[in-house]
Order: sequence, then C-alpha cells, then structure tokens
Amino acid sequence: MEFDLDLDDDIVNTKRLIIMTVLFVLREITESELLKATGMSWGSLSTHIARLEKRGYVERRRVITKKGIRTVVRITELGYRKYVEEVKKLRKILEFD
Repeated sequence: MEFDLDLDDDIVNTKRLIIMTVLFVLREITESELLKATGMSWGSLSTHIARLEKRGYVERRRVITKKGIRTVVRITELGYRKYVEEVKKLRKILEFD
C-alpha cells in the first residue's frame, strides 16, 4: 500500500498534535491549563506553541482574570481547517482494506 499524503509536520508531530487536539476540542485555553492537559514541560509547550503560532495555526493573547494576568492560546480558523485536513490524512493511512 502506497501513501502520497504529504503530512504537515507542524501539526502531526506528536506533541503538536496533542496541543492541536486540545485546542480543536476547546477552541481556547490558558497556557497553564494546556500545560496540565498535555503533561508537557513549560519549555516544551512554549516551543511547540511558538512553532504553531509562527505558521498561523494558533494565537496567544494576554488576558486579565480574577487570578491575575494569564496567557490564552486559541486555535485560528486556519489551524482548525489544517487540523481537520491532517486528521483526514491520518485516518486514510490507518484504513485497512
């Protein structure tokens, strides 16, 4: 079986796929909540978010909450569409006929 699916490494990397999956479901989340949800270290999470942000798949913004200033990470419309495309490609790879 041959696959010509040209996967986007910016999304299908294991850690970035986890981040994108959480954001796909929740749309936006604070960095600290995303840290807990993914189980990553701060450095790793920040590096992966920065890469996704550079591609326009996510965006970060500072917000004021009752607990103080927090950074919220949100999936962009482009990120949402690209995530759906990549998941479809992965499903195709996993189909067994």
